[in-house]
Amino acid sequence: MAETCMKELSHYGPSLCVKFYKNYVVSGYGPFIQIYDYHDNGKLIHKSKMFRKNKIHGLSVSSEGKLLVFGSRSVSVVDLDDDLINNDENVDAIRFEKLNSEWIINGEFSANGKFIYLLTSYNKVLICDLIGNVVSEKVLPGERSILYSGSIKVLSNDKVLINAGTVMGGVLIWDLSTESKIHNLLGHEGSIFHVTVSDNGELVASCSDDRSIRIWDIKLGKELCIGWGHTARIWNLKFFSNGTKLVSVSEDSTCRIWDLRSNNNETFELRLSQVHEAHLIKNVWGVDIQEEENLAVTSGNDGRIKLIDIKDYGDPSNEISFSMDDISEKSVIKFNKEEIIKGFHQFKFGLIAITSLGKIIKFDFETEVWQLISVYDKFVSYSSTNAIVKHNIIIFSNNKCDLLLLKFSSDGHDITVKQELHLDELSKTNNCLVEEFNEESLLVCLESPNPRDKFICLQINNETLTIVEKYSFTKPENFVSSCLEVFQHYILVGSRFATIAIFDKRNVDKSAYIIKRLNHGDTTTNIAYVECNEHQSHLFSVTNRDGYYNFISINFPSDCNGSITYKVIHSNKIMKGFLEGAFFNDKGEYITYGFKSSLFYIYNETHCYEIASQVCGGAHRQWKLFPCDSDEEEETQFTLIYIKASRLHLKRINKLSVPETLESGLHGREIRDVTILKEKSYNDEYIFCTGSEDTTLKLGQFNTVTGKVTNHWTERKHVSGLQRCKFISEKLMISSSAREELLLWEINDEFQSGPYITIRQTLPTSSDNPDLRIMDFDTIFLTNGLDFIVSTVYSDSGVKIWYYDHAKNIFKLLIEGRYSTVCILNTSLEIFRNQVWLFIATTDGQLITYNITDYIPFAVSKEEKSRLVAQSVMNEEIIGLPLPIGTMVVHQSGIKTMNIFQDDNNLKIYTGGDDNAIGIIVFKYDQTKGTIEGNITSFEKNAGSSTITSCVVFNHGKNLLSTSVDQIVRIWTVEDDILRLSEQKYTTCADTGAADIVTDKNDSNKLLIGGVGLSIWES
Repeated sequence: MAETCMKELSHYGPSLCVKFYKNYVVSGYGPFIQIYDYHDNGKLIHKSKMFRKNKIHGLSVSSEGKLLVFGSRSVSVVDLDDDLINNDENVDAIRFEKLNSEWIINGEFSANGKFIYLLTSYNKVLICDLIGNVVSEKVLPGERSILYSGSIKVLSNDKVLINAGTVMGGVLIWDLSTESKIHNLLGHEGSIFHVTVSDNGELVASCSDDRSIRIWDIKLGKELCIGWGHTARIWNLKFFSNGTKLVSVSEDSTCRIWDLRSNNNETFELRLSQVHEAHLIKNVWGVDIQEEENLAVTSGNDGRIKLIDIKDYGDPSNEISFSMDDISEKSVIKFNKEEIIKGFHQFKFGLIAITSLGKIIKFDFETEVWQLISVYDKFVSYSSTNAIVKHNIIIFSNNKCDLLLLKFSSDGHDITVKQELHLDELSKTNNCLVEEFNEESLLVCLESPNPRDKFICLQINNETLTIVEKYSFTKPENFVSSCLEVFQHYILVGSRFATIAIFDKRNVDKSAYIIKRLNHGDTTTNIAYVECNEHQSHLFSVTNRDGYYNFISINFPSDCNGSITYKVIHSNKIMKGFLEGAFFNDKGEYITYGFKSSLFYIYNETHCYEIASQVCGGAHRQWKLFPCDSDEEEETQFTLIYIKASRLHLKRINKLSVPETLESGLHGREIRDVTILKEKSYNDEYIFCTGSEDTTLKLGQFNTVTGKVTNHWTERKHVSGLQRCKFISEKLMISSSAREELLLWEINDEFQSGPYITIRQTLPTSSDNPDLRIMDFDTIFLTNGLDFIVSTVYSDSGVKIWYYDHAKNIFKLLIEGRYSTVCILNTSLEIFRNQVWLFIATTDGQLITYNITDYIPFAVSKEEKSRLVAQSVMNEEIIGLPLPIGTMVVHQSGIKTMNIFQDDNNLKIYTGGDDNAIGIIVFKYDQTKGTIEGNITSFEKNAGSSTITSCVVFNHGKNLLSTSVDQIVRIWTVEDDILRLSEQKYTTCADTGAADIVTDKNDSNKLLIGGVGLSIWES
């Protein structure tokens, strides 16, 4: 076997531990140490492989800058600065690895830094030198409990506490030097997942399967208090702030901060003070605290390394609030007893508000003084408030068709222009929407509850506040305006029932163009222009209060008599809550905001983490979110203003001084399938998609040189664990899962803001409550490149052939039947010798062949031999599955993977099985019999030491890529239909299951390997 040429470019997977060191974050990322300078935009400054195979489970840093790395039976000690940070990336750190005879639970340096202590799973402590050689061993006599967790607390050279979390629920505290038990702390139910001791050695914190955190007095062995809050198992704990605070991370994907309060050391209370949704789906493993900067760092199963500001959360200095009495006391303004604030808007200079009795008041941010501006009786009881912040213009409206426009000076001290307007065209107004029209003017849109009234739009000059133009449009039926966007000559107005009306100001007599029922949601909450592509298609982001967001590509006509066309190129739904709006930030990340119960949230939808949240009472109140200018040096990122319990609250949401993520990560659970869009590149990178056990699909792209992955979207349309996903053309992809879910997706890569993906159609199910899993599918296209037939195989041995009509956007069932009683794992549709063949592979190791040429209303194209043409009228009857023409036992058990390659004369099927074998079956066409016959030409019984999970043919059939559960990636040479192992390499991805390969423009093969994580290699 030749020396391996495979090279790992990047890896994304579980990170089990993190540590702060100086200005760096050190993370254990699989077998790698990755070091980030979080003050230099999170730059990855060093990456070294520490262990040959074992993953890094824990880290410890000595006062001298030594780094102890341990995981499984491996241990290594390096100098952080000399060996890693100040060294080049190619340092051979594996040479420091030492293997021990027992599983290492925890490790720490001695007080003098000359030794390391290793706690093993048998409650034994190995005392080693800094090379890793065992000097002596310490045990607790009479105890040999199996440990699930544990920690070592070094208090001095003579005082070292061993804190052992047992499988049976007890926490054993013992003294290392005397080898004597101090306490056996009982109270938890289930295994102990973590134990930690405060820096002063007085308190113990433990967590277990019972989801509780318990605080113990180490001197008395007494339980002091219990903390509840996590909704799943807790994996890690750490004391900080002199033992008065505790941080915990959990299977529930959250990081939580707890305050430990005592009353003269007599009674204790563990109170939850902060909750941060930091990771995806499941399992935050590692956590550390940087107290000087009030930062937490977490690492999780999704591969994300997240920095969290634990000071800004709930910091009273970031929020001010006023009651009407507070405003009155700090000014000369007098309010009536029942008077309340009815509207407000923020400017750079301060806040302008209006009360229920028409008082317009101003709060100056610089002087922090309230001032009465004026009183307008027209705005008593009802008013709405809008503004154009850029020009310091505020607009008040009432329900009697009155408008008041005020323009302030740049410092807000003076009103430079005032304009009062009244509309006679409307009998009443119930909504007023305002948007910037162009550099010289703004647009005010007024709506009446009377459906016969016009929809009035006023174009108003920014400097004089006079009406430039008035537009009167006929309202569509059932139209209730909710949001507004202006683009060129067009006015886009969102409405209820997920509807958008587009008015053309050049032709007010023309009926509005209606985009109806974008999704199942109700009120459209936000429309925002994104960009224009080279085809002059204009992209808009549209959000819906029920949680849906869409991206719509609109083509506007060149003149007012032309027709508007549109296409939804992306559609998705947020994880939970109500969606009030969204925008792209300066990094190109899609940011959403809205409400979850009583919480207001801001969420990074691109990378799936919460930016901020605020308890404000929910959506049914007055509120506004004000983004701050990105070029401002101040630390405020957003200001949330809301009214709760008759108080006006101004909450500043600050920018994090460091990156929010050092690694974005991927899925929270294992990747079931991965597929690359091979037909073309996107910005010199390749688009790919992963499907996970967490039911989501992720669309991203990877760099062919560095392997860096850029995430774009996380699709949540599936409701069960995914089975397969595959690009079937440069525009289409199919994914399948349980509950008979098969979704046809359409890809759009025509915009610079990123590729987009949306569901084009869903395969019909056999019942209203389907319970079968679609195990696999395959397609053959018709010559138009749009229509295709698709085979689907099911967990109950069912087989179906469908026809997809692109023009009608429907699936039609052509053939239906059942092979046997076994589960079918794989299927393939092939055109060979001008006939259409269906292959299926089953859990009992059989490969079955069907000839369906005469059973489908299509024939093989004479011009394009790999495509079909329609040859007869589509029959409405569903035809039964014909009998197989051949059955062949290939493997002893299930055929887990199947890949097909054709040359001029043969059709070759490569199979990988549960029996650890790979087979090559060559089918030849028998002219006399008019059929094909297969023969096993190669069968590698020991192609892996465990199940073969994927095999992919590449390099024009000369090579085969295989992956297996043993985490070995192998490349085989295929000569004369015989397999020969060419190279093999261990992958960090556990549960290795999916793989795909693409050859780039430099003829270099790029391998994507999925499992618990994703690795990108080149060969």
